[in-house]
Parts: sequence; C-alpha cells; structure tokens
Amino acid sequence: MKGIARRIRDLDRAMFRAVFGTKWAPLTSVMRAFTVLGTAGGLWGFLAAVAFALTGLEPSRLLIPWICIAASWTVAEGAKYLFNRARPFIWDTEIAPLIKTPSSSSFPSGHSATAAAGALTLSFLYPPFAPLLVAAGLLVVISRVYLGVHFPVDVLAGVVIGTATSAVVLAAAEIV
Repeated sequence: MKGIARRIRDLDRAMFRAVFGTKWAPLTSVMRAFTVLGTAGGLWGFLAAVAFALTGLEPSRLLIPWICIAASWTVAEGAKYLFNRARPFIWDTEIAPLIKTPSSSSFPSGHSATAAAGALTLSFLYPPFAPLLVAAGLLVVISRVYLGVHFPVDVLAGVVIGTATSAVVLAAAEIV
C-alpha cells in the first residue's frame, strides 16, 4: 500500500511541476481572473442569480445552485482540517505562486469543489449553456494548479466533492 501511495504522490508532484512550469503571460492573466472569480463559489452564485433573473424568477432555479455551491464549499473546507496537507509552495520553497497565497490546507480544493458543483448544477438547470459552464469550471480548477496553490490530487478531490454534492442535491430536488 505504501508503494502505491508513494507512486500517486510522485505522479501528483510531477503533474504539478508540468502544469506550474507552463507559463504564458496571457494565460496567466486568464487563470488569475478565473481563480479570483471562483473564490468561495462567487462566479457560480452570480451566474445562478443572473440566470434566475432572466428565466422567470422560479425560486428553485436560484436556491438549488446556491445550496450545491454552499454545501460543496462547506464539505471541502471541513475536509481541509482532517487532512492538513501542505500547499505546493510550502512543500517546495522554490515555488513562487502567481497569486496571493492561501493560509488554509491544500487538500481538497474548495475552488474546485464549488466550480464542479456550480458548473454541473447550472448545466442541469440550463442545458444550452452547459459547454460554457463546464469550460469555465475547468478553468477555475486548472487555475489552482497553474498558479501554484494546489496539487492536481487536491483539485481532483475538490471536483469529486462538488460532483457528489451536486448529484445529491439535484436528486433530492428531483432534477435528475
């Protein structure tokens, strides 16, 4: 079991270095924008409110995405205390993140949890916009590794949390 865990850790670090090592000024600006917009699920809450206002003010169209986003953020932030994983720039002091460094634990990524929950929930509620929503969610997720504040496994765990939270809430609301 230790051998498998070591291989996963080594692969995680290698993937981090590959993504973090890819720098292109225009892409860096885009990644910074998406990471700022994705803070605490802000992008998704805003999009849910705009869609709610434009599609007839049906309360479930606002409450369901907000519940998914809030629940996924709460689960991810709570899990950080259980795992207490060091962020990449703490693990390797030669890494200089491209944004202000968070003080919380690295695992799992709260940005990724809310991005998955927001993108998936809004995609179910507004299917014509699903490709754009999923693309925006992926940009938030990738931005966390690109900017040097999360390892790939951190963002993957966040996506799993957001996806699971979204599935549970959508099923409970009988949307899926």
